[in-house]
Amino acid sequence: MIITIVIILIVALVVLAIAVNAIQQHKQRAELERRQKLARYKLVFDQSEDLINAASNLPVGRVLILTLNKRALDAVKRMLTVAPTSENKNRIEEYQQRVKAFENQDNEPVSGELEIPENDKQVIGMLNAIKKLRNALRSEHSKGRIDTTSFLAEDRKLVKIQVQVSVESLIRRGKMAYRTQMLGSARQYYEKALKMLEDQSFTDEYITSRKAQVSEDLDAITEELRDTNARDASNRKKDELEELFQPKRKW
Repeated sequence: MIITIVIILIVALVVLAIAVNAIQQHKQRAELERRQKLARYKLVFDQSEDLINAASNLPVGRVLILTLNKRALDAVKRMLTVAPTSENKNRIEEYQQRVKAFENQDNEPVSGELEIPENDKQVIGMLNAIKKLRNALRSEHSKGRIDTTSFLAEDRKLVKIQVQVSVESLIRRGKMAYRTQMLGSARQYYEKALKMLEDQSFTDEYITSRKAQVSEDLDAITEELRDTNARDASNRKKDELEELFQPKRKW
């Protein structure tokens, strides 16, 4: 009888240990899944905040800013489901107020003029930000969070900004090369700028005026480069003739 009771107790302890272990593993998996979800939602939220800051310095429509704020609001709401903290609750209130404020405004550009940085590293950073803004806008459109008409209008604005930043950067480099008499490099920069303008599927006042100016400057640089090459060739020929007819040295 005692042996039977001992066996039963041992079996019960084994079953209890297995059950406790299973519960612990389940809790660990649940916690891991919660942390992974929180990390994903926080990544979207942080990216949205970065994009909002980037867009606020560009002449984009308020629809884009509104879309990004809604994206951040959606992310922080998801964060609240897995991390119900007072910080996330405050964030939700803040972004709800932002969304409400933008919904009551028209779609005029957030900033009037495009300021292109002179530093090449900053230019690359701006172009990368524009690329990310277009990707985020495309993602929100695919989820049905922005209508097609607004999506196309905002994406076109970003494309125009992208072209302008790239073209003006190339022109600036071309001018710097020209000032240092690197005519070949200057011509290459202007050729790239002109090709970028010609490759666009749309046209506007900037495209038209810049294309004309770049073409004019490129023609002038090409003509100056041709004259310089001709003078260099003439000087080389003259030097060769002088060397040919100079008195021979006696050794």
